[in-house]
This record gives sequence, C-alpha cells and structure tokens, in this order.
Amino acid sequence: MQHSKVLYEKGIIKNRKMLTQSQYENYKLVCRLEHIKTLYSSIKAICFSDFGTLQASEDGLLITVEQGKSIQATLFIAPAFFAEFKVDGSPSFSVKMNVLAECLSLFGLSDCSIKILYKGEGAPLLLLLEPHDDDQVSTECSIKTTNVEEPMEYDLDANSSNKAADEFEFTISPLKPHFKIITLGVMQAESSVEVAKSSDMVILFNCRATTVARYKSQQIKLTNKAMQVASKVAIKTDASGLLEMHFMMQCDDQEEMYVRFFITPLLEVDGN
Repeated sequence: MQHSKVLYEKGIIKNRKMLTQSQYENYKLVCRLEHIKTLYSSIKAICFSDFGTLQASEDGLLITVEQGKSIQATLFIAPAFFAEFKVDGSPSFSVKMNVLAECLSLFGLSDCSIKILYKGEGAPLLLLLEPHDDDQVSTECSIKTTNVEEPMEYDLDANSSNKAADEFEFTISPLKPHFKIITLGVMQAESSVEVAKSSDMVILFNCRATTVARYKSQQIKLTNKAMQVASKVAIKTDASGLLEMHFMMQCDDQEEMYVRFFITPLLEVDGN
C-alpha cells in the first residue's frame, strides 16, 4: 500500500524484531486490543487537529484533541475494553493524529490485533499490529511523541460568546417540541428539525428550563464522523450554552468506547 511505503520512508514503520514479553516490563503503558475496528473509527472521528494528547491512568486511556478554544473532543477507553491494560503512574504525551490514524489503517480492511506501548518521556509510541488472517505478518510502528500541553478544562458552567454567520441554533426545552435544531444563514433560517421527547429515537430526556444557543456550523460538522459510527448519542447543555456531546461506539461483543465533544456557544439567545 502506498501509505505504508510513505510511513516506512519516514522511519515510522520499523524493520526490526518484535519485542519479547520480558521487555514489556520496562514500559509505563502496555495495552492490547484483539480487534482494531472500533479504535480506528474512533480515532478517525477526532482527527480534526494536528496533535492529540494521550493520558493514561488506572481509569483508562484518554485521547484529547482541541481546535483553538472553541471545540474539544476526548476519546475515552476504559480498561475493560482492552484484553490487557497495564499502566505505571500517569504517563501523558502528544502525537500527530494523522500519523496515528495511518498506522492503524496499515492493513486496510483486515481485522488486526494491536499492542500499544510507551516507555516514558521522550520515548516513541509503539504500535504492534498483527492481522488475524495472516499469522506470518506483523508490523511495528514507532511514532514520535512530544511533551504534553494540558488540555483546557470545560464544565457546563462555562460561558463564552462572540458573533459569526452560518450557525446552528439548538433549543432544548421542557415544552414542545423539546429539542429543535435550526440552521441559520447570513440572512435567514434555512432549515430546521424537531424531535419530541416521546420520539422512538429518544431514550432519556431531562430538561428543567429552556436553553437556546448558537454554534458555528464548522464546529458542529467536526462531530459528523463520530455521529456516523455511533450507536447512541447524548447531548447536554446548561444556561451558558456550552454544548457537551457524547458518542458511544461499539463493535460486535466489545465493550463501549466513548468520544466526548465540548463546543462553546457563539452568543446568548433569548429563549422566550
């Protein structure tokens, strides 16, 4: 494959012997997945910025991507999702997201197992890929890491606003139609969709007061890839309009994997 050749020329794919079991003990992070499909789909869903921050702890693995101070996406992978998960301390580092995604796609549509290893500050992130349909083939990728920049912390009491055209307006209310999205052009509303809390597509609806907020269309569109592969979606907001979106992803009998987006509002809108 062409991209495999490019990665090899860049020194990302290493032509050397695979690590032995005894060598794993020297790593701050060791985790293994038997199937790569859901991980690859989730990584692709948040590849909207050059770099991502990986943070590991006993609670699991977090991969966070930000664009300016307007949108943040976090992929959360619980330890139960992995066939093996070992972490020493709380290692964190940054990697190029497009390189990570390319490495995960080396074998195309073939199902693979993967082992992820990280030795510590300054060391590369190692990915050991083994396709299930060919036990004679395996690949080791070495991805350069950089020191981590702490992601911004959001909560639903945050407040941010400015003005721009081409927007989405979200209305969440205890009154009908309960949930409404309007796309707004420069001059006027272009289209809208309404969903009642009694709709078959709604599993849970909890709203005590009406909230109306607007967001840049480019921000909302960054969630499209996650939306396309998600089996369930949760939307939360508060009076400030800070939008929190959760996408649950699941493949076959694997545990769930979650991607969370925070999107800051453009301006306050009177919901009356």
